[in-house]
Amino acid sequence: MFTELHPTRRRSAPASRDTAGQLTEIRRLLALWEITSTTYMPLAVNSHLAKCGGDALCHLFDPADLIARIEWAKRLAGDTREVVLAQLRRAQILGPQRRVSLKPESEDIDKLARDFPHLVSVVNVLRRRIALAERSSPPALRLPPLLLSGPPGTGKTAFAQRLATALQSRVVQIDMANLETPFSIVGLDVGYATGRPGAVWDAMQHRSMTPVFVLDELDKARQGVGERDVTSFLYGLLEPITAKRFIDGAIGLPIDVSRAIWIATCNDDSPIHPAILSRFERVKVDYPTPSQMPAVIRSIHSELVQGADWRDGFDHELDDAVLGALIWIPPRAVWQALEEAYATCAMAGRRSLLRSDIPTASRHASAARPIGFHQFDDNKAHQP
Repeated sequence: MFTELHPTRRRSAPASRDTAGQLTEIRRLLALWEITSTTYMPLAVNSHLAKCGGDALCHLFDPADLIARIEWAKRLAGDTREVVLAQLRRAQILGPQRRVSLKPESEDIDKLARDFPHLVSVVNVLRRRIALAERSSPPALRLPPLLLSGPPGTGKTAFAQRLATALQSRVVQIDMANLETPFSIVGLDVGYATGRPGAVWDAMQHRSMTPVFVLDELDKARQGVGERDVTSFLYGLLEPITAKRFIDGAIGLPIDVSRAIWIATCNDDSPIHPAILSRFERVKVDYPTPSQMPAVIRSIHSELVQGADWRDGFDHELDDAVLGALIWIPPRAVWQALEEAYATCAMAGRRSLLRSDIPTASRHASAARPIGFHQFDDNKAHQP
């Protein structure tokens, strides 16, 4: 016997009293089956995943939770409905399983240590966690939240970006000094006119669930009570247990953010609330010493040249005289000084940099400010 099911039971229909409930349950099971059985596009496989048989996957969310939120979103009105449904559909297409970052290759860590010799203490933290990851199967890397404290221009943000590259992860940079509200990070209920998903949700809507969040100038973030405290979102996100069930204010779907990597920078950690500080592993960072600067300069120079349209017009070797003119300036200023030097070199019709190409203002920068823990003497800089 064949019985047709209807969303709502008609009085004349000979169906059972719970037909509508049965249909709702059938729809839920079919949607759940669709999520769990869909053949998703293959994840980008790196050498680590190949070694581990491609098993470095974790669940970002529970498929049943996603079905419930999609049904909820369908009852929303207007543009809000379309915005939320689009986000949930994207999560559905990507699937509940996402890639997690495995431990970097040893040569990647060696290169970090070589290019950032003044950040060896941070690299040591990384090496310790890699040793721990090697006891895991697969060797998925977990890092504690890191707070890099030190003067501006020491390469703290550049280090975080290079670490993300080694992990094949995305970088989400958040300017804490200019952050007006935590809602832009954790989302705002769509019941409000400005309700939208936040940066954390956006960062997790990719095939990797190990983004690197860089919180620039955490010491300059506005702190207060309630919504006036823009750092309040860190209390839950920096704790692995609560981060496993993070809920964006607009989307409402619990997702696992516990594998995200958090790196904060500050010039002075004293203004940061003690409860926030206690969630970070703090590392002191200073300017490179003169003996460390050549490695830093070569790293900056390599990155500059690789991305330059004019790279084929020059020879890229930096001789000792050029390095000697650059070691006395902060790392942040090296990039601009090199660009100016190449422009001067081009004007002179040469292919190789000379010491005299380095801008005079850069070569005398040490006279105006201390570099790191030491006030260098211009008389010792061997300037022309």
